[in-house]
Amino acid sequence: MEDQDVKNILNSIEKLKLRNSRLTRALTASVSVLTLGIIALAVLGVPSKTAFTAGGVLTVRGLVVVDGNGVERVRIEAPLPDPLVLGKRFPRGGVVSGILLSDEEGNERSGYVTSDGYPNVFFTLDSLARQHVLFITEPQGDPTLRLWDGTSVSTLSAGSDGPGLKLVAGEKTLLEIPARKPAIK
Repeated sequence: MEDQDVKNILNSIEKLKLRNSRLTRALTASVSVLTLGIIALAVLGVPSKTAFTAGGVLTVRGLVVVDGNGVERVRIEAPLPDPLVLGKRFPRGGVVSGILLSDEEGNERSGYVTSDGYPNVFFTLDSLARQHVLFITEPQGDPTLRLWDGTSVSTLSAGSDGPGLKLVAGEKTLLEIPARKPAIK
């Protein structure tokens, strides 16, 4: 083996020792923080908004899941906050409770919720700017699926009056089934 190869190996070993030392310190700090947190919970008790029932069920008003960067990705809450879009909160237009999914920047991108004002259940898929898919079921059970991009809208529904399909491009209705019946004279 040449001297340069030996130097490279020794250099690599030193780098690995340094990395191992850093990882050991980080792990020790993490375990210490976790231990202190567990001790604090044991001493201070579980927060008042959290309750454990005799059956082992955890009752909370909300749960937030964050990714490795601390960005909120999943929120389960009753009620949910207004949507976060491009770093700003915008009015939702009504109180809802359920599950929200957010992208890597924290923007709301999907939801599965119930409405407090009117007992509908919704499932949405959103772009950064607006909703594009809405699946809603009315309290009596009538479901509607709507897809749109801002200018084109497709709506599929089923209800007590029968099934429906409507396709709209811009301001023009391309297809409507069943076609609107003229008023009886």
